[in-house]
Amino acid sequence: MFHRSERQMPPPAAVADWSGLHQDILSRIFLSIACIGDRVRFSAVNQHWRGVALQNPPPLPWLLMPSTAGTSCYRIFGGIADPQPPLAGAVRGARFCGSSHGGWSVVVLHQWHGHALLNLRSGERVLLPDHVRVTLNGGRVPPNFNVIRCPIMIRAAAVSAPPPSAACVVAALTTGQTTMAFWRPGMDCWSPAPLGAPCDAQDLTYHDGCFWAVNPCEQLFCYRPEIAGADGALTVQHLVYQCCADQMTPAAPGEIVSRYLLPAASGEDLLMVKRFVDPARGGTRRFEVFRLEKQLGRTSWRFHKMEGQVLFVGRSCSKAFDTGRSGNPGYIYFLDDVYGGRPMSVLQQNEYPCTDMGGWSCSPDDEEIKRCLPWAHPSDSSPSIWYLH
Repeated sequence: MFHRSERQMPPPAAVADWSGLHQDILSRIFLSIACIGDRVRFSAVNQHWRGVALQNPPPLPWLLMPSTAGTSCYRIFGGIADPQPPLAGAVRGARFCGSSHGGWSVVVLHQWHGHALLNLRSGERVLLPDHVRVTLNGGRVPPNFNVIRCPIMIRAAAVSAPPPSAACVVAALTTGQTTMAFWRPGMDCWSPAPLGAPCDAQDLTYHDGCFWAVNPCEQLFCYRPEIAGADGALTVQHLVYQCCADQMTPAAPGEIVSRYLLPAASGEDLLMVKRFVDPARGGTRRFEVFRLEKQLGRTSWRFHKMEGQVLFVGRSCSKAFDTGRSGNPGYIYFLDDVYGGRPMSVLQQNEYPCTDMGGWSCSPDDEEIKRCLPWAHPSDSSPSIWYLH
């Protein structure tokens, strides 16, 4: 009788220990991960992996809290208690009006003058004019135009491209003789927006080759800058969209509604975030998110179901990111930048509170405001801002 020989199974292979993988290899792996959620899970493996993650920070904004005493900066990714990122170009007492990629911010170095583009990463500074050129019509036929230079007072500002680029244009929401103005390198004065610029726009962003502003009636103002001619003259094409509303809930008695504009994480859509603030009940209560839709000549704000995205909203510093979890509810981080009165009241503040800030989940089962951002004393110079490094 022949016995079938039993095949000997090879011993199980030893499980590879990746916990102490070389730092250079881990850095390459980390930088290849596009999903924010996966990067968070990467940093939670152990202390070694977390250290690599903190040395290679993702493009998530940092929270910037300026004052004359100094500027505090916090990583949202990795934890509030982690060491503050270095700021080469930090200035004390500046008011921050907007932030753009590459570390550039539009700042007012003194109360009403000293405008500049400031790179907090490198310390580079590009001075901006303190005046806007305004054309007055004497009323004669043919019209007699007089040009005067008026001081400019900037509330918020957005940048199309970093200043070394030939495509660099800065747009600003202003108050005074003009309500919106534009500048590009080489100009000694700001240029006012075409007639019909919004007088009470709440936010400004750059998307798809245009600057976009929104007012309290959800009207959308679109400005496409064009640089032409041998002298690089700047012209601005102007469109106004009367947007229809879709599923918008009215504000409750006593609530203040503030609006933010930003491109979606995909870069394809323009989003509007509505923030409902009730000062008598402790501040921010809820949010609504809408997507701009243009069909057959009709423009409307459509309710946007927030899934798989995290939004950081602030004045001219908002940014959306894809979490890689399309079915999961989205999340919104917000700053304390809503004041009673008209939008230009930001210029009338003696101090800027830092209390009504935190996070809000878009899940209907968990819509409670989370006070998850660091508390600070009111700033004497500037609202907090998202630093898009």
